[in-house]
Amino acid sequence: MQVHKAYRFRIYPNDEQRVLLAKVVGLCRLVYNLALEQRRTFSRKGRHVGYHAGANDLVPLKAEFPFVKEAPSQCLQQALMDLNKAFENFFAGRAGYPKPRRKFENDSCRFPQGFKVGRHRLKLPKLGEVRMVAHRRLKGTPKSVTVTREGDHWYASIACVFEATDPAPRRMREGGIDLNVATGAVTSDGLILPMPNISPEEMSRRARLKRSLARKKKGSRNRLKAKRALARFEAKLARRRRNAAHRISRHLADTHTHLAFEDLKVQTMTASAKGTVENPGRNVAQKAGLNRAILDVSPGQIRRLTKYKAAWAGGMCVEVPAGYTSQYCSECGQHPKDSPETEHLEHGRVSRDRFECPLCGYAAHADVNAARNILARGRPHWAASPDYTDGRSVPACGGLRPKRAREAGTKDRGRPHA
Repeated sequence: MQVHKAYRFRIYPNDEQRVLLAKVVGLCRLVYNLALEQRRTFSRKGRHVGYHAGANDLVPLKAEFPFVKEAPSQCLQQALMDLNKAFENFFAGRAGYPKPRRKFENDSCRFPQGFKVGRHRLKLPKLGEVRMVAHRRLKGTPKSVTVTREGDHWYASIACVFEATDPAPRRMREGGIDLNVATGAVTSDGLILPMPNISPEEMSRRARLKRSLARKKKGSRNRLKAKRALARFEAKLARRRRNAAHRISRHLADTHTHLAFEDLKVQTMTASAKGTVENPGRNVAQKAGLNRAILDVSPGQIRRLTKYKAAWAGGMCVEVPAGYTSQYCSECGQHPKDSPETEHLEHGRVSRDRFECPLCGYAAHADVNAARNILARGRPHWAASPDYTDGRSVPACGGLRPKRAREAGTKDRGRPHA
């Protein structure tokens, strides 16, 4: 099968290259935003203009503003292709209306050709050779290079395509994954894979950086310094979350053949409760704190990473409805309100971490009970497969555990129990 894989390395441009890269990403952002405004103003409602409408304007734009020529033409064309893809997703109902790119948030440019990848060197058009730390060798044929700025760091993502052999058959092991704010990712086997939450000290530091930025005069040099300091701090937190999400997704893909996740609508869950002037919201500060905690766990990122890694390993990931997975008993399949004697109980959770069913007496970690319910809802999705066997009769397989992984309800930090 054909596999598309990107390798992300940090690059170290010199002072001259750093200035030129900043100009290139800025010009790509300028062209993207100009084309977006052009489509807003001149395109008919509901009509998709297409890529060529903006690409034909690049030549007169360079003639009128010569500084645009400092960026490679292919990078500007790729920015227009990104906008075209954004509109295609919008008209297909997969995404919202495209938004303008912002400085320090969308600083990237893509080189589709003209580059050359060495062992620790990356040659780019108009930039020359850039020093790169390649911590692993590339596999396949490089197709494009995307250069991104995060804080004060520059990274190169090299997209490669190669033919991979079909994954070897594995002994089936299925699992349900509960993603929550308190514990991170919890499997139906009782394994907790925590995400690194932001500490109170880091919260205070981020608040100080934001206050410092708000006090600076717009357009001043000190405001630019404060904005870069905040961007560096946010980039550090993002790298930590991304690393933990990769470790968790790799463990799940390596140790399971069938996985079920909750179909969480993260964008809806983290919507602001501010309301409007006519109808102001309630508990706005508490809801904002909950939104930060949900995004800190990165449930959408863990699902996305696990999906493609499981597919590479020959596994399968499905998403199931998330309603009431923490309230139903995973042993008897009933809700406490199903019985007249216990209808006064809202659900079987006796504490934040403990679930006890008043109907059958089953007791377990609350998140493990939810993960088992998620697994039960996921089984019908893959039960029709001819090679399906009841995963409950298959013993748990071994495998390396991510750092800080532990069994639910215990302090064991060794390998997962069979």
